[in-house]
Amino acid sequence: MSTPGAVASPHALATRAGERALQDGGTALDAAIATCAVLTVVYPHMCSIGGDIQALVALPDGRARALGGSGAAALAQSAGALRGLHGSMPIHGVHPITVPGVVAAWADLHAQGGTLSWARLLEDAIALAREGVPVAAALGRDLEALQQRLALDPGLRGVFFQTDGRVLSTGDVLRQPALAQSLMRIAEGGPDAFYRGEVGACFVAGLQARGSLLTPQDLAQHRSRWLEPLSTRFGRYEILTTPPVSQGHVLMQLLAAMSRLGLQQADPCGEAATALARLCALTADLRDRFLADPEHVEVDLDWLLSDELIADLSRAAIDLSRPMPATPPRPRPSGDTVAVVAQDGSGHAVTVIQSIFHAFGAGMLEPATGIVCQNRGAAFTLHDGPAVLAGGRRPPSTLTASLLRCDGRIEAALGCMGGKSQPQILTQVLMRLLAGTPAAQALSAPRWVVGTFGTGDANVVLAESSMDEAARNALSRVGLPLVLAAERDDRAGHVQFVRRCADGRFESATDPRGDGQA
Repeated sequence: MSTPGAVASPHALATRAGERALQDGGTALDAAIATCAVLTVVYPHMCSIGGDIQALVALPDGRARALGGSGAAALAQSAGALRGLHGSMPIHGVHPITVPGVVAAWADLHAQGGTLSWARLLEDAIALAREGVPVAAALGRDLEALQQRLALDPGLRGVFFQTDGRVLSTGDVLRQPALAQSLMRIAEGGPDAFYRGEVGACFVAGLQARGSLLTPQDLAQHRSRWLEPLSTRFGRYEILTTPPVSQGHVLMQLLAAMSRLGLQQADPCGEAATALARLCALTADLRDRFLADPEHVEVDLDWLLSDELIADLSRAAIDLSRPMPATPPRPRPSGDTVAVVAQDGSGHAVTVIQSIFHAFGAGMLEPATGIVCQNRGAAFTLHDGPAVLAGGRRPPSTLTASLLRCDGRIEAALGCMGGKSQPQILTQVLMRLLAGTPAAQALSAPRWVVGTFGTGDANVVLAESSMDEAARNALSRVGLPLVLAAERDDRAGHVQFVRRCADGRFESATDPRGDGQA
């Protein structure tokens, strides 16, 4: 509990940077940016200044705005050209690298009410990149699991491996001098240092040497999008979230269907788990078929959020005779994302989801700048459909930010990592909060997710092994194989939460699955 404001993130050092911004007189927006900047240093398997952002901002005047900070594919890219080289959209390498949107999004957030200087907000990140930071547990797990693939890239090998060829382990010191230099130049020159200056020019040149089609023009024409949030009622709350290219509408579908079934306050690990998990499979199938860049393809939100479709989804959720969608095996994003949430006493609230998609993104680090490259373009397809790759288009985004409004006032900010499972994770946490579960307990409770977690990327229900027998029985009736995971599994997401209480104080909670607890 705190009084000037609150911030939560999956890494204690990042949260500390945000808290220091609040103590120095900054707003929640300053705190979020300082926290996000540190996360690009301490959680490079999940985010980078080479990645993307989706965010929600609530302002003191009562307005709420959604920020689309996703970058587009290179103008010169096309599905037809890649089809001659690949049977499907590549996951790693230069081809899925899209224009990074993070630095522009930080600047756009700052313009909404930041009071601390741009350089001040990057101080902690620069120092940690230059002086070094202990490898966090979550980073250590991914380094250990992915070391053979990471060793193939000279840039990653030069940063995340010892001179004797051994990969860094949890507790080892991670130093990133090239990244520190890039952050310093951005601190001095602002976003233009990346999109029109030396940092971006070096970044593009390094990628072009590896075969990328990105150009300085692609960077220079990038802009974030300010959009109207989506919203729906869920018990006493109005839930706000991000519109396409974000999958935020999936969260709206899940909440609307659970409301229709009268299960808003049910235990998501009780009997309600059967219906909710089936809804997760159904809505994920719709997302994969229809989500695309709305500036180039019509995304029919009126139909996707219509009473008619929600009614049909609700019926399918409880009719166990209806089979689950025949989802083809797809590589599942891992690592991928961080969530940062912050509020202050002046009325600002913000949820930022920052990401490079898969763990270590494209599996490439540009050595001159120290920037880990995202692979958000892996969400494109090379075949006909709404999400087909085309130059200048943004790929579908898994990033799902949310804010909770009650009686006309923003009460809380909520976000999580978890790739395509983010709406599923948020729904389970929201059901617990609505039932009166304390925030820390709601975040630490057992969770499950539906997705391609099975052998050969098969679609399954993945459940944490801390669930009791009744929960396992409910999930076994979904119509998909049930796979048990660790007691607390990264694949069930890292959730972050802040809430302004009735007495004006702030409550924050961070998921024990991450490294946010000091």
